[in-house]
Amino acid sequence: MHSGEQRAPTEGERPAGGATSLSLLIVLVVLLVACFGRYLIWMWHIWLKSEYYGHGPLIPIISGYLIYTRRRELARTAVTRYLWGVPFVVGGLLIHAAATYLNVNFPQGFAMVVVLFGLVVLLWGWDAARVVAFPIAFLGFMVPTGRLLVTTFSLPLQLGAAQMAGRVVAFMGVPLTVHGTTITLPSYSFEVAQACSGLKSTIAMSALAALVAYLAVAPMWKRLLVFAAGFPVALLANGARITLTVMLGKSFGQAAAEGFFHTFSGVLVFVIGLVGLFLVAKVLGCEKMREDIF
Repeated sequence: MHSGEQRAPTEGERPAGGATSLSLLIVLVVLLVACFGRYLIWMWHIWLKSEYYGHGPLIPIISGYLIYTRRRELARTAVTRYLWGVPFVVGGLLIHAAATYLNVNFPQGFAMVVVLFGLVVLLWGWDAARVVAFPIAFLGFMVPTGRLLVTTFSLPLQLGAAQMAGRVVAFMGVPLTVHGTTITLPSYSFEVAQACSGLKSTIAMSALAALVAYLAVAPMWKRLLVFAAGFPVALLANGARITLTVMLGKSFGQAAAEGFFHTFSGVLVFVIGLVGLFLVAKVLGCEKMREDIF
């Protein structure tokens, strides 16, 4: 997606780049850290210990890189103070205050993203905000919502994964029964645990799908389909993982299925999902990537 022709700055406007903008940016970063510092520390700890958000530290790095690649376009953008940024800033701060009062952490992360976008609109204008809109929105994927997601989606995903793997294995002629999250064969029984629900790969694959959609050179509707494909692709990849685990258990025993392969299979899910995502992009004609990002 390429931006349109930039208009020339008029009298009273100045480019968004330069020492003044850099100084202002540093001041804003300091203020944001002061305001959201406690939340940022909490988020960092979650990244380090949560199996669902190990990808968290990569998200701000990717966002920063995407903004860096658009630095020349930002430097040509005229600064036009725009008061429509105020509702974003005030709204985000109110959400942050309410979440802090209620001792709920994850809304504070989304509030921080909203405040950040509002500050860009307020201090640099809509032209600059449009340039950095996706990198800022992408930061939403770093926000840990583990407890909410696990409570809501983990069990349905476990049940679905067990049914999917059971049907595939049964189609191969292997007698088995599926009861809830347990797949039982004559010589082996496998429990689709919470960690095997596919939720972890779904969260990471959704972020990857959003990035691929952003980088693709294609109409918006096709890019939205690529993004939407992240969820089913991750579920299919996890289903393939469980199917292979069950077949290994049947053929070589529980130790083979739940030993090294169980550890390695997490990487396998990501590889299968990545290949599946790019296949979807190719089918939709989105295989061409933007050249201004690399």
